[in-house]
Amino acid sequence: MALSNLKQIPKDADRGILVIDLSDIAGDGAELRFREPKAADLFPDSKELQTLRVAFAEFPEAMLYQIYLLGRCYVPDPTDTAEESPLRAFGNLARTSKQTFFRILGEFIAWYPTDDLQGRVKDAKNDSEV
Repeated sequence: MALSNLKQIPKDADRGILVIDLSDIAGDGAELRFREPKAADLFPDSKELQTLRVAFAEFPEAMLYQIYLLGRCYVPDPTDTAEESPLRAFGNLARTSKQTFFRILGEFIAWYPTDDLQGRVKDAKNDSEV
């Protein structure tokens, strides 16, 4: 297939904004919004990932990746301040309320499946090091 034919491949379906209703836990109107991950979101920024490693040293690498992905795709609420970091907020939630964190993560992954892309990326890196 010629590269020019790549333009003819249909675009992915737009999954829209995911709204997770947490009103049963945090009261009426408690909703989190997430946008669909972009390709760049699936490959963590090494500086931000290192910051997460330091801040949440007890978490395994795969969990840090999920926190990163949630933080990157979070759609800010109008009441959020510039000082609030979505990465830290989701990391702190995972630390203090793991059931709620895993509920959010589960709904996010169900709505925007990534098909274990992280594992495939690690495998590709290992293959290229040979």
